[in-house]
Amino acid sequence: MVMHKNHEGPAVFEMLERALEVARQQKKGDFEEALQKFQALIDENPRDFRPYLCQGIVYSLLDKRKEADANFEIYRSLVPEEFPQRGFLDDVVLAAKIKQKKLRKELQR
Repeated sequence: MVMHKNHEGPAVFEMLERALEVARQQKKGDFEEALQKFQALIDENPRDFRPYLCQGIVYSLLDKRKEADANFEIYRSLVPEEFPQRGFLDDVVLAAKIKQKKLRKELQR
């Protein structure tokens, strides 16, 4: 978020893509387990926008657009307008939607 505030947005996404590549190479991409853990967080506090955002990103990586969009909509309905990092998180959602297919192809290598 600091990088985003310093207008280094593209660098943030490059770092995320590199981390994703490392996870893929080391076979640490258990998305189903991640979805279960985020669902447990949602069950604990359904008004917390963060697990919905994360689930949306994971569903995007799995190329499950309908599920991703549903989670992103819930995120948008719950995140406060005055949340300081909202712009950054909205950029993450946009990037997840735009790069959804590209990221999926990278993971399948």
